[in-house]
Amino acid sequence: MIDNKFLIKLSENLLEILNDNEYCDIVIEVGNDPYVKIFRAHMNILNYRSTYLRNILSANKKKSDETLVQIKLTNILPEIFHIILRFIYGGTISLEKYDELDIVKILVAARELSLQELVVHIQSFLIKNKTNWMELNFNLIYQTSFENNSFLELQKYCNNLISKDPDKILKSLDFSTTPEKLIISLIQNDKLQMSVIQVWEHVLKWGLAQNPELSSDPSSFSKNDFNSLKNTLRQCIPFIRFHNLTSKEFSYKVLPYKKVLPKELFNDLLIAFLNSSPNSKPGGKSGPQMTKEIGINDHSIDGLFEWYMKAAEGGDIDAQTNIGFFYQNGIEIPKDENKAFKWYKKAAKGGNVDAQNNLGDCYKNGTGVPKNHKRSFVWYMKAAEKGNLNAQTNIGYYYKSGIGVEKNIDKSIYWYREAAEGGCEIAQFNMGCFYLTGEGVRKNEVVAFEYFKESAKKGYSDSQVSLGFLYNCGRGTEKDFKNSIYWFEKAAKNGDNDAKCNMAECYELGIGVGKDEIKAFELYKESAENGYVGAKFILGYYYINGIGTEVNKKKGFKLFNEAAGRNVPNNLDYDSVSDVDKVNYWYHKVAEEDNKLALYYLGEFYSLGKGVRQNERRAFEFYKKSAEQGFIDAYYRLGYIYSSGFEIGINKEKAFDYYKIAAEGGNADARIALASLYARGEGTEKNTKKAIYWLTQF
Repeated sequence: MIDNKFLIKLSENLLEILNDNEYCDIVIEVGNDPYVKIFRAHMNILNYRSTYLRNILSANKKKSDETLVQIKLTNILPEIFHIILRFIYGGTISLEKYDELDIVKILVAARELSLQELVVHIQSFLIKNKTNWMELNFNLIYQTSFENNSFLELQKYCNNLISKDPDKILKSLDFSTTPEKLIISLIQNDKLQMSVIQVWEHVLKWGLAQNPELSSDPSSFSKNDFNSLKNTLRQCIPFIRFHNLTSKEFSYKVLPYKKVLPKELFNDLLIAFLNSSPNSKPGGKSGPQMTKEIGINDHSIDGLFEWYMKAAEGGDIDAQTNIGFFYQNGIEIPKDENKAFKWYKKAAKGGNVDAQNNLGDCYKNGTGVPKNHKRSFVWYMKAAEKGNLNAQTNIGYYYKSGIGVEKNIDKSIYWYREAAEGGCEIAQFNMGCFYLTGEGVRKNEVVAFEYFKESAKKGYSDSQVSLGFLYNCGRGTEKDFKNSIYWFEKAAKNGDNDAKCNMAECYELGIGVGKDEIKAFELYKESAENGYVGAKFILGYYYINGIGTEVNKKKGFKLFNEAAGRNVPNNLDYDSVSDVDKVNYWYHKVAEEDNKLALYYLGEFYSLGKGVRQNERRAFEFYKKSAEQGFIDAYYRLGYIYSSGFEIGINKEKAFDYYKIAAEGGNADARIALASLYARGEGTEKNTKKAIYWLTQF
C-alpha cells in the first residue's frame, strides 16, 4: 500500500531541487526574441521524464569541462514551460488555477515534449470541466485536436458535438479561421437542420472569409475573383442540396455566383428551375451531386428570364420582382434601370416585400426615377413593417438624419434595434455607436462592444475598426492589443483606409506589434493614396521629418494642402478660417526649427477632434514633443491625459510628475490639478498642507 503523504513529500523535495541551481547541469533557452527566458535544470530528471528531451540531450552530450549543456525550445512560451517544468519535477499540476487558453497551450506543449500522461490528463480535464468554453471556442479546439493524432479524446469530443448539434456549431464559427475539413463535416451531417439556402449562405461566408480581398458583392467580381472563390469552394459544393432551393432562392442567392458552380451542375439546376414556379422546389435530387465540368450554352439564362417574364406578365409578384432585379443588374440582358423601377413598382403595389424595399432603394438612389427621399421613406416603411432588414436599417438612418421624415432618435433606435436583432450588420454597428456615445440610450460600452463584435464577425469593416479601437483602449472589454491588431488587419484587408491608418499608428508607436516606422510610412501612404484625409496629414509630417522615408518638405507641404482641400492660409485669423485650415497652418509651422508651439496646438486639435478625427494617442505624441522642448502648457496636457485619458492608460504617478513640472512653471490649471492630487493622495502621499499651498499660488 502506498502512502500518499510520502509521494507528496517526494514531490516537494523534487521541486526544491528545481529551485536550487547548485547541481544544475543544463541551461534551457525558451521562447523567441524578444521574449526569451533561461531555465536551469538537471539532465537526469529531464532524460527520464521526457522522451523528446531525451532525444535532444543525446545530441547535446555534456563536454568534459564544466560548461553547462545548452538547448533551445523556441516553440513553447516561457510561462507555459515554467508550468510544464514544475510538472516534470513534481509530478503534479493544478489546472484549475489557469485560464482555458493557457490550458490549451499547456496541452500542446505537453504533446511536443512527449508527456503523454499529462496529455491524457488535460484532455480529460477539459472534457469534464470546460465544455461550455470549448463550445464557444470550437474553432480553436477542433483545429488543435486534429493537428495530429495525439489528442484522440478531444477529437472524439469534437466529432460527437458535431453529430449532436451541427447547427449550433456552424452558427458559432469564426469563418476566417475555420478549416475546410470542419465545414464539410458540418454541411454533410444528416442532423443539420438548416435550410439549404442557409447552408449555402454559410458556405459562401466561409469562402469569402478565406479570400478577404474579395468584395461581398459578386457583381464587382473579375474572372480571377470568381476562379479564386470557385477553387476555395470546390470540395464543399457537392454537399449542398441545391435542388431543394426554391427558384426565388436560386435566382437571388445562387445565380449571382453561377461562375462558381461546375457548369454541368449549373446547367442541371437551370433546367430544373425553368420547369418550376418561382416559389416551388424542382425536387428530384436531394443528396450531394458529384459533377464534372462540361460545356453549357449561356442562352439558358435567357430562357429563365423569358420564363420569369411570362409569369410576371401573368401577375406573379415574385416573378415581377425578379424581372426588376434582372433589369437593374443587367443579368444576361441589357441593363435598364427604368424598366427595373417599373417592375419593382408593380410587385411592390402587389405586396412583395423585397420589391417594396427595392423601390425604396430606387427612390433613395435615383435608380430609374428622380431621387425622392419622402417616397423612399414610405416604401421602406412598408417593407420594414413586414420584417425586411435592409428597409428597417434605412428607416433607422432616415429617422436619425431627418431625411424624408422629421428627425427622431427614439424611432431611429427602435428600427435599428429591430434590424440588429434580425442580424443586420450595419444596424448592429449603428446600435454600437448609440451605446458607445450614449446618444438616445444610457451609455454602455460593454453593450457597444458586443454589437460591434457581432457586426465585425459578419465582415462589416466599420465595426471591425471600432472593435479594434475598443480592444486597443480597453473600453467595454479588457485591453487586448493582440485582438486590436487582429481586427484592424481584418478591416484593412477589406480595404478600410481608417483601419490602415490605425495599423500604421500601431507600427509607428509599437502598439501590439514591433515598432517599424518604415512599415508605418507604407501604410499611411497607402491610406493617403486612397483619399483618407487623416493619413495625408500624418504622411506629410513623415515627409517633413524624414520618418520612415527621406526628407521631402515639398511633398509634405503638398499633402498638408491636399488634406485641407486648399492652400495654407497666410495668417491665422481664428474667426475667419475653419478648423481644418488651422490644422493645416500648424502642420506647416512644424517644419520650422522652433516648433514647440505648433506641436502643442496640433496636440490640442487631435485631443479635441477639431479639424481632424479625435485621437488621444496622436495628441499625446505631439504634447510630448512640445514638452521636450520646454513648453510648460504641454506638460500640463500630458498630466491631464495620464490622469483621465482613455487611450493612454491612467497613471496617477506620471500625472503627478507632469502636473508638478507645469505647476512650477506657472501653469494655473496644473497648480489646481496638483493640489487635487495632494488632497486625495493620488500619485503621491496625501498632504493637505501642500494641497493648500498650491491652491494659494495665484
